[in-house]
Amino acid sequence: MKWTFSIFASLLIVAAVYFLTQDQMTYEQLATKISEVVNPPEVKKETEAPAKAQEVIAEADFYIAPDGDDKNTGTFTAPFASLQRAKDAVRELKKTNSGNIRVLLRGGRYEFSETLVFSLDDSGSADGTITYAAYPGETPILSAGNEITNLQLAQTEIEGLPTQAQGNVLVADVTADFRTLYDAEGILPRASSKGFITREGGGRNKILIPKDALKNWSNVEGLEVMVRPHHAWIRNVLPVTKLDYKKATIETSIDASYVTNPLHFLKDTPNCWVENSIEELDEPGEWVLNPTEGKLYLWPRNDTNVYHPQLNEIIRVEGDIDFKGPEDTPVTNLTFDGLTFMHGERYTLTKDDAGLQHDWDMLDKDNALVRFRGTEQCAIKNSHFLHSGSGAIRVDLHGMLNEISGNHIEHLGGGGILLCGYGPGTKDVNRKNFVSNNHIHHVGEIYWHSPGLFIWQSGENQISNNFIHHTNYTGLILSGCMIDFFQKRGRELGRTLRLHEIGNTKQIKTDEDAIPFWHSHDNIIEYNEISHSMQKLGDGNAIYIRGAGPNNIIRRNYVHHLVTPMIMQCAIRTDGGQRGTIINENIIYKCTSQGMMLKLDTTFENNIIADVIYPPRGYYLSLREGPLTGASIKHNIFYSTSSVDDFINELDGKRAGGTEDRRGRAVARVQDADTGANLFYSAATPELAQAAVAELESLGTGKGSIAADPMFVDPANGNFQLQPDSPALKMGFKPIDQSKIGLLK
Repeated sequence: MKWTFSIFASLLIVAAVYFLTQDQMTYEQLATKISEVVNPPEVKKETEAPAKAQEVIAEADFYIAPDGDDKNTGTFTAPFASLQRAKDAVRELKKTNSGNIRVLLRGGRYEFSETLVFSLDDSGSADGTITYAAYPGETPILSAGNEITNLQLAQTEIEGLPTQAQGNVLVADVTADFRTLYDAEGILPRASSKGFITREGGGRNKILIPKDALKNWSNVEGLEVMVRPHHAWIRNVLPVTKLDYKKATIETSIDASYVTNPLHFLKDTPNCWVENSIEELDEPGEWVLNPTEGKLYLWPRNDTNVYHPQLNEIIRVEGDIDFKGPEDTPVTNLTFDGLTFMHGERYTLTKDDAGLQHDWDMLDKDNALVRFRGTEQCAIKNSHFLHSGSGAIRVDLHGMLNEISGNHIEHLGGGGILLCGYGPGTKDVNRKNFVSNNHIHHVGEIYWHSPGLFIWQSGENQISNNFIHHTNYTGLILSGCMIDFFQKRGRELGRTLRLHEIGNTKQIKTDEDAIPFWHSHDNIIEYNEISHSMQKLGDGNAIYIRGAGPNNIIRRNYVHHLVTPMIMQCAIRTDGGQRGTIINENIIYKCTSQGMMLKLDTTFENNIIADVIYPPRGYYLSLREGPLTGASIKHNIFYSTSSVDDFINELDGKRAGGTEDRRGRAVARVQDADTGANLFYSAATPELAQAAVAELESLGTGKGSIAADPMFVDPANGNFQLQPDSPALKMGFKPIDQSKIGLLK
């Protein structure tokens, strides 16, 4: 009877939660919650020596502890030592238990020298999930780092070492080859030259540098060059093969993404550095690895332990992938919960890599601490990713109905989360994933272009309530393949094409031709908060979409404080050729240069753009790439407290043929869109708002638009709720509930 009452009460609670949050919980999710109440996880009773009477033991089928032993039975009092041993034990238990199975990891450090692979044999059942979780209240740390214990202060002068470093550098004999190093503060910076500007005329694997920048760097075999090749949106890391002092050139073994000329539009900005030379080791925290000598040199910045990475991936969940075939067999019902991952290696480019858009990442690459490669209904939750050279989480190729939620991702050399489907073709099996409530910040610390969240060739996903901030480039990218790349075969996008499925690519000339092969469609990007993106690179955004297919919805996001003084940036941007995108009910506040860039048939309704930072530019709504036939610009609020406002900016179309640029794209004109009922306000100069309304009227568009104070509650402190008498409400503006945006508490 007591059991029946407990279940009944629990069901009432779950039902109440649903009706209170029905805009966020589907009926399917409610059914799952009920199932969890009626069918609680099955646990195995402890049969060995009981723990102390006063200690409450968290129940599980198996336990792991750093001081355990793989010869043990895996009980609370006799835990295993490794995840590998627990995985083997779970496989045995599955033969007699088809329900939920739970493995708990006690707090402490677990070192990995090899990637732990979970395969089809490690799937949960149709009726149960296998979970590897942190013991309640404890922090198990899964580290790919190996401690360097033989560092000693150099007893003699080190040849080539700058004077200020002599007497401060530790030296160790090492046999491992590694590209990142860690102490308790995180990634240690490698010794680096001062930045310089490359000369014109370089190639992809030959860099022309100023003669006064070329030094007699030793350790050529270990040198790497960091280069921003011509475009502002990328930073390559390339191994050096040759220094030519007469010609002042650097040759590399891997091609850069573009020719290594000075930056386009930023010709006075240094775009090249040389790393890992003893001649540049001149500050605390810097280090050099000389692979020829087998020696590590480090000027320590503190007295904590130092670790070098041993692998890129710590955990890989891998199904049976038929890469060229039509079907895969995924691992299912496997969950990781509450774990900490650290000290992975920084990935390198290879000659066979297949780049995603602009080489922002690579197809099917082993460059994340946790990688799902062929999974369905698997999850990584409430986990912490930090101090690592590559990315945190990837869902590659076949990935459906997976959950990535509640994770904290910080201080990584690569990106945060990547959903990466198969390349353009007919195989569409990366979709319907749930990415929510993740806190992502300070990523891309080595590969500056790495975004916080990247969705490529992946559709029907829900991306919600994530907080992304302090990224060196774009916060969130949603993309696929641009039309012109269907005709190319280079590293960027060309190698991702599934030619055996597409057929004759020369026939792909329009969006209609490409839509069957674009899989980043029907995504919902909502309730996310993004701030302080674009810390170092240019020509980027907080949210970016291109080549992604139709019916993507970007709504109820809060983008604010893009404060780096870079002309080439925007809060939200649709880019060349992107169609069928709905951008509604977003708030853009204090973003530098441009608020929203709208192209083609984008729907842009019920948004707030407030206080765009200038100089440079100061455009609230940039219209680029027409015609805007089918576009909608309605019920938006443009709010300014400055004296210089450009609320709607168009190009003048004075180029030959009246086109936007050399690619021949038509100029976007506001009168070609369905434009109306927008509110403009300029607190410092009211006539600017009035002029904006008058300009629309003169073009025969903008019906119902007004110049008025929208009456926000407290805009200076980011509160854009409307007061009851707001004229925006009378115009049909729907209030945006800011309390639902960002991380869930």
